[in-house]
Amino acid sequence: MYKIFGFEPDWRFGRVARVEFSIPARGKYAYLLGNFNAFNEGSFRMERKGERWRITLRLPEGVWYYGFSVDGEFLMDPENPDVETYRKLSYKLEKEASVARIVGEGEFFHRPSATYLYSIAGGTHVLLRARRGKTRKVRLILDESEVPMKRKAFDELFEYYEAILPGEGVIRYSLIVESEGKTIELGPFEAKPYRYNAPGWIHGRVFYQIMPDRFERGLPGTPRGRAFAGEGFHGGDLAGIIRRLDHIESLGANALYITPVFESTTYHRYDVTDYFHIDRKLGGDGTFLKLAGELKKRDIKLVLDGVFHHTSFFHPFFQDLIARGNESDYKDFYRVTGFPVVSGEFLEVLRSKISPREKHRRLKEIGWNYESFYSVWLMPRLNHENPEVKRLVKDVMMHWLEKGADGWRLDVAHGVPPELWREVRKALPKDAYLVGEVMDDPRLWLFDKFHGTMNYPLYELILRFFVEREIDAGEFLNGLELLSAHLGPAEYAMYNFIDNHDTERFIDLVNDERRYLCALAFLMTYKGIPSIFYGDEIGLRGKLEGGLDAGRTPMEWNPEGWNERILETTRKLIELRKRSKALQLGDFIPLRFEGDEIIYERALGKERVRVEIRYTKNPEECRFKLFLSHLKRKYWKNYSPNTS
Repeated sequence: MYKIFGFEPDWRFGRVARVEFSIPARGKYAYLLGNFNAFNEGSFRMERKGERWRITLRLPEGVWYYGFSVDGEFLMDPENPDVETYRKLSYKLEKEASVARIVGEGEFFHRPSATYLYSIAGGTHVLLRARRGKTRKVRLILDESEVPMKRKAFDELFEYYEAILPGEGVIRYSLIVESEGKTIELGPFEAKPYRYNAPGWIHGRVFYQIMPDRFERGLPGTPRGRAFAGEGFHGGDLAGIIRRLDHIESLGANALYITPVFESTTYHRYDVTDYFHIDRKLGGDGTFLKLAGELKKRDIKLVLDGVFHHTSFFHPFFQDLIARGNESDYKDFYRVTGFPVVSGEFLEVLRSKISPREKHRRLKEIGWNYESFYSVWLMPRLNHENPEVKRLVKDVMMHWLEKGADGWRLDVAHGVPPELWREVRKALPKDAYLVGEVMDDPRLWLFDKFHGTMNYPLYELILRFFVEREIDAGEFLNGLELLSAHLGPAEYAMYNFIDNHDTERFIDLVNDERRYLCALAFLMTYKGIPSIFYGDEIGLRGKLEGGLDAGRTPMEWNPEGWNERILETTRKLIELRKRSKALQLGDFIPLRFEGDEIIYERALGKERVRVEIRYTKNPEECRFKLFLSHLKRKYWKNYSPNTS
């Protein structure tokens, strides 16, 4: 069940509810899952009190979907009859989930806080939230003026109103709401708008994401170091990245996000065996230092991938735990459910020479006594409550920042307690960009944990509009503006994408270069930090039936296989993005979102960029146009990818 134990002021979301979730106790362990952590174990571990598992969260008001995991088994709330099917295209989730509807007192709400009163790029945003259908008109009253507030977005409970004012200083204001024949005043308030604290360098960057094994080979010979049987290595390495920096620079990309590079037994390296050394198969520590030095020369920022939800089964700490059991110094480093952590039979099968597929089947039948990432034996879950684990995370991240990295993307961030990330944020340099992999609602993970998260809510909207055609332009706009209302200024630091190493390639999903370019034009002209996945720029195809491997096609370096129109358009869009402050930090002004047509402006000072995208069922009719004004240099005026 869930119980609301009151509401309290919150500097991020104005007001939050103290919500206790509980379930009758059974099993060895339990976690709270929901769209606040992408239904992932690890982050919200429940405590056994009496005959129940319990945990309390502070949640923003709204509709939340949840369930429980008990000993790895997903359970809905047996004491809550409110159940709905929860579906997300972005991370392929569809399941029945319990629903928590959290609403505080009052039909209208505003409190000076990070998402209700904030400033960015010389302007101040003021928002009001109202119960849906209760408001006819909202006005913002200042000392010497009155400003109408526009309805921004709505969901099933609320609607949001917004006004944008020039300037960033302290303001004194009231909100006047006309509702059902009565007039209500909120205020007066006097407050300084919240300014988002993110590294200033991120806004002028366009990221290029690389999975090293699949990119380019620069070292002679076969991969060195230990590799787990059955892994499909292609042999890419860090020397290969150095070799192709001219290509990356020619695109205009000026930041790299590289998937894990530390010692591991798999090609993807999301199972780390040594956090303090670069995988020898990638060239080792020396090659990393060469890469970092070359990137500094070219002013290309480097973001590394940190895997701290779990380690590899073959990490020395876990191997010590296997060997010494309850006597191991690392018995509290992992989430152990019993000793021995694996049986003799398990180890015998693991060391056998049977096929990888058969070995996986046999090991799963035998089982193990530790929590792991998605019940994969290779990836035992760390115990994030252990101070030694917290210290390890901080030490590793600081070590590689000192070696030349400029930031971190944190893997399975929604599966790690947010309190750990808050501690990490405080311990690291302020100019290190921190991005969390949060595959659903990111609100609990922003402001004091990460500067931004991988923008899966935006990707969800892109899939529903550009791929599945489930929503029209008006619904797409409402989704964009609702996300903006939820995230406030944090939206400008989100890591935006249309594909990455865990998704299908977007060009495969839409199966047409014009459709792809329309989506790319949106990505490059919307709020947040845009990125492309290696090969996107040449029209690299993947495979739709490949699971997690679907988009991990080896890079094609023969120019005869490149799509030149996509390549040239990508270069132009990146160039425009980097030079336009309006695209980096400007206001988003929707002009027309109807049917198959979306038209909007990005505006900052006198600079304006107008974007027109027509996206129909007929690929031949899909196109985009850009109109620019007040730039030092003209780029495109009425540019369409359909024209040569």
